[in-house]
Amino acid sequence: MDDHPTVRALGAALEAWRGLLDQVTPAELGLPTPNPGWDVAHVVDHAIAVTRKFTAFARGTTDRPRTRALVAADHRAAFDAAADDARAAWRHADPRRSCHLPFGTFPAELAAGINLFDLLAHGWDIAQATGATFTSSPRAWETGLDAARRVIGERRDPRHYAPEAPVAPGASARVRLLCFLGRPADTGPPATRPRR
Repeated sequence: MDDHPTVRALGAALEAWRGLLDQVTPAELGLPTPNPGWDVAHVVDHAIAVTRKFTAFARGTTDRPRTRALVAADHRAAFDAAADDARAAWRHADPRRSCHLPFGTFPAELAAGINLFDLLAHGWDIAQATGATFTSSPRAWETGLDAARRVIGERRDPRHYAPEAPVAPGASARVRLLCFLGRPADTGPPATRPRR
């Protein structure tokens, strides 16, 4: 599946996260994020755990992957390992398999899409909290939006997604995805601060 557009977009989001975490200092791990009750460390741990979950599916270990709780001592190293494993697993994933999750059954490419839009949304959350820069390709945001629309219905999980926010005509794919996921995307990118 290495050439599948969703898998390529997932790879771009994983690389964007590496760049994001290179900017986040240990002192910022306790900062609150737009996710109520979640600090930066919690969001990073969640992203690593979700990526590992879908990697287990892509590798063929299970068709019913579950998120396992994680508390990483070294967030950059833990994410780098998860990203490397994910890229290797998706490269050889069987596109004919189905991924069974508590909220539905999805084809392999859409399992990659769920990991994708989760990473994009939470990357934005961390950027909002820390002032770090989080950028990914317009194609990744567009692919993430398509996956989110196919997965998230009227019964959205309020722990992860607020109600869909209005979006201006002609908005970028990034803004449209963030609005679809209930993020206040009209604020634009955070004001960046001097990096140390």
